[in-house]
Amino acid sequence: MVKSIIFLIGIIVVVVSSLVYISYRNDIRKAYGRIAAGSKMIHTDCGPIEYAMLGEGPPVLVLHGTSGGWDQGIGAARGLVPHGFQLIAPSRFGYLRTPLPPDPLPPAEANTWICFLDALNLERVPIISYSAGAAPAMQLALRHPDRISAAVFIVPGSGGICPECFEGATKPPRRLLDTLYRFDFPMWAIMKLAPKFTYTLVAVPSSLVPTLSPEARAELNESIQSMLPVRPRRLGVLNEGNTQGTQIQYPLEQVTIPTLFISLADDLYNTLPVAQKAARGIPGAKLIEFPTGGHLLLGRGDELWPAVADFLKENEPESP
Repeated sequence: MVKSIIFLIGIIVVVVSSLVYISYRNDIRKAYGRIAAGSKMIHTDCGPIEYAMLGEGPPVLVLHGTSGGWDQGIGAARGLVPHGFQLIAPSRFGYLRTPLPPDPLPPAEANTWICFLDALNLERVPIISYSAGAAPAMQLALRHPDRISAAVFIVPGSGGICPECFEGATKPPRRLLDTLYRFDFPMWAIMKLAPKFTYTLVAVPSSLVPTLSPEARAELNESIQSMLPVRPRRLGVLNEGNTQGTQIQYPLEQVTIPTLFISLADDLYNTLPVAQKAARGIPGAKLIEFPTGGHLLLGRGDELWPAVADFLKENEPESP
């Protein structure tokens, strides 16, 4: 009797394990297929860059944040496309097919985006940055104002802009991130078994989720799923730690291009104090604050993108 029970339990374990494996393999196969099909490579004087484009109209350079890649840049900013803009979203250093160079810090990354614009024959464009993408975007504004017509910083990471602002932010330990991003299965399993933990990873308060509309809930789920596969993003995620230090100077008062900051009070990464400090420090900078929406600005698209589009049109480059 006991042997029969043990045998039955063994069969159940094998069947459940097989079903889990099949589900995992299907999801991961789709995720790798998605990132392989939507982008292309371009060789620049600063090295190879992966990127994608979406929409028609004046081009806008989009720099994604942590856990990103070209796919998340396109996904995050696609609300701008109906307003008549074309998104150009590269994968930043160490993400997907863009390699991590010997010097991966924000000043070098800013110079790389100038090489990228040169390779695309683009003279001057506006830039939109998300989260940790604020560091290289700010370096672009400081170092190359002749090539950047305007800058929009959405939920800006502190970088060297406001290191003290990280004190109240939710920060996953580096060792945990290294473990989660080394293989695809752990993150996939967490998404299936512990969704509240994934809310923390994308800096969305779990208390906000039940209040979301079906559309915003779908946006949240899509954003979480877009983190897969995580393994090709690992080097980029770990490198972001280097962009958040104080070794790089960000003299905000020297920024001369039009700038717009957008953040939310309930962003678990505490980006609102960063946006407030930067807006005070940059001459003529504008700031838009939302009370809720988390790091992903859930449910704010109808307010967000018309404001961004108006700002970019007000500061459109003189020549294409």
